[in-house]
Amino acid sequence: MQKLALLGWIVGLLAVCSPLPAQEIRFPVRHDHVIGSCTGELIFRNDGVEYATQDTKHARVWKYEDIQQMGLLGPKVISILTYEDSKWKLGKDRAFHFKITKGEIGAPLWTMLQTKLSRPLVSAIVPADIASRYSIPAKHERGFAGSQGTLEFSDQYIMYKTGTKKDSRIWRYEDISSIGTTGPYQLRLTSMDRTQGETAAERNFVFSLKQKLQSAIYDFIWWKINGPKISAARR
Repeated sequence: MQKLALLGWIVGLLAVCSPLPAQEIRFPVRHDHVIGSCTGELIFRNDGVEYATQDTKHARVWKYEDIQQMGLLGPKVISILTYEDSKWKLGKDRAFHFKITKGEIGAPLWTMLQTKLSRPLVSAIVPADIASRYSIPAKHERGFAGSQGTLEFSDQYIMYKTGTKKDSRIWRYEDISSIGTTGPYQLRLTSMDRTQGETAAERNFVFSLKQKLQSAIYDFIWWKINGPKISAARR
């Protein structure tokens, strides 16, 4: 009995001391070029992202710190903005765009990237299990092609949910640089969004609200964004 107990203790100790398997999420993808395309696998690991392909000129391995911005731009679309210069665009930062050919992006990848990236994640993938405090039906004004949905505000996130999947968004309050309003039926959010390699560092999201924006809701949002900055300045 003592030997069995000792054996069980050793097995348990080994289980505790053994390293956990590395987290890894894989997608088969197509990478479009200016002319043509190539296929391969996009692999998300604990230490970075790899695009594995037989087209060696386009194969890449990025550490998370070397990714300027990651975009989950729909259930099957991923964009990676790098610090590479694009020779065809006079030194503009190079973006790699991938189309998932089998399967879809889910909440596990969103959760993983939130902890890995040093810069804000742009995400049209909105986890379904985040409880909101307030919600307002709204239209996202996008020039010739707006979308309609609902703005939701939780303790940690602002979410825009819409049937136009590529236009959904979720932001951490700390990733919103400013908010503003021209009246009780309009709201502007400004955040970093350069997933297409745009020159501008930030993008404005303007919403027409279908219900009056209550002052309590605006104050809640404003303080979530600006409160930590004010508190830090007072220290």
